[in-house]
Amino acid sequence: MTVKTRGIVLGQIPMRDQDKKLIILTEDMGLIEAIARKVNGARSSLSAAAEVLAYSDFCLYAGKSGYIVNTADLLENFYDLRMDLEKISLASYLCELTRFILPDRDNGGACLKLLLNSLWLLEHGKRSPALIKAVYELRLLSISGFAPDLSGCLGCGAEEELTFYPIDGSLFCEHCRGVMPPDRPQMKLPQPVFYAMRHICEAPDEKLFSFKLTPDSEKALGFVTEYFTLCQTGGKFKALDFYKTVV
Repeated sequence: MTVKTRGIVLGQIPMRDQDKKLIILTEDMGLIEAIARKVNGARSSLSAAAEVLAYSDFCLYAGKSGYIVNTADLLENFYDLRMDLEKISLASYLCELTRFILPDRDNGGACLKLLLNSLWLLEHGKRSPALIKAVYELRLLSISGFAPDLSGCLGCGAEEELTFYPIDGSLFCEHCRGVMPPDRPQMKLPQPVFYAMRHICEAPDEKLFSFKLTPDSEKALGFVTEYFTLCQTGGKFKALDFYKTVV
């Protein structure tokens, strides 16, 4: 049985006999693994499509033990990202975070579209790496069922003087925040950051990146989304640690 799908390689694991196991984010099956045979060989027709960040049309053989790549037609490899250490480090983090989230059939297409758009903007310098990182983190978590409640203060609905609780994904104003334990992780949420977060969670795909922030607000947004991501996933990401060493 053969299966055709379109997807991007998020990671690869070397195997014996020049084979590699590919971790692929597909538009219709979510995150899958597939073995690419002898991709390190000089005559391999799969070597380009087996690289991390390679976006391709795949024809897969579905065997009893999993998928095997029959053919792959490369569509995009985001080559220019590899020429900039900051950009390729960020791209690696986006891939690692996506692998951790484990997109499935239901949200795989949305996650793939988000990743492709983010990588394109990053490669072409259309948005700052810091903004792309923040938008990607919050949008990916929202797509995956971890969206924070950004309707306003959970107590009274106010939209000013808000404090964000990243473990709970909730907001409280100065008057209502006393209901939360004082030692609960929290951060003040400036109003521009609050509205940016709401936009990221709710905007249609084509308008996701259509907002601007001051440098200070962009920095604050990045701090909030990263902290929220780490609280919600409980993960520790090596690519994120490396990215922070180069920015």
